[in-house]
Amino acid sequence: MFPHLSVLDNLILAPTLARKTKKAEAVKEAERLLGLLDLADKANSMPYQLSGGQKQRVAIA
Repeated sequence: MFPHLSVLDNLILAPTLARKTKKAEAVKEAERLLGLLDLADKANSMPYQLSGGQKQRVAIA
């Protein structure tokens, strides 16, 4: 994770740059994954605000 990007921005970075996914689609998928991992409320948090376990779950997403 990049420390200067929010959780949501970290999750949409690869799909929008590498796969050329539209930002709206990437955001929708990232929000779905965060919901599955019980991290929906952390979408706008910065990585330093997360616990170690939360960081691992974001990395998996």
